[in-house]
Amino acid sequence: LLEEAENERMHLMTALQLRQPSWLFRMGVIVSQGTFVTMFSGAYLLSPRFCHRFVGYLEEEAVFTYSKCLKDIESGPLKHWQTQKAPDVATRYWKLPETASMKDVVLAI
Repeated sequence: LLEEAENERMHLMTALQLRQPSWLFRMGVIVSQGTFVTMFSGAYLLSPRFCHRFVGYLEEEAVFTYSKCLKDIESGPLKHWQTQKAPDVATRYWKLPETASMKDVVLAI
């Protein structure tokens, strides 16, 4: 679970490098995460099986999302990610070459 949490943190750090969101957006993310952790912890105490199933659904949705992202990179609104340089944090974490693009990051994820 700790490795998965680190992996998800790196997804967030990569996204933050791309957009540089405002402090208001960042605070919204922190409040949302705090609320989710609190509610998920309570739910886990009541039904660990439900929580594991819920995480499975989230991971399945992530596969759909990144698959759609790759389609959009190939022939849609994200074509510029074919050449956009990957953030340094992503190239270090996923051990990508210095010339890696955002498409390479999505493929690594």
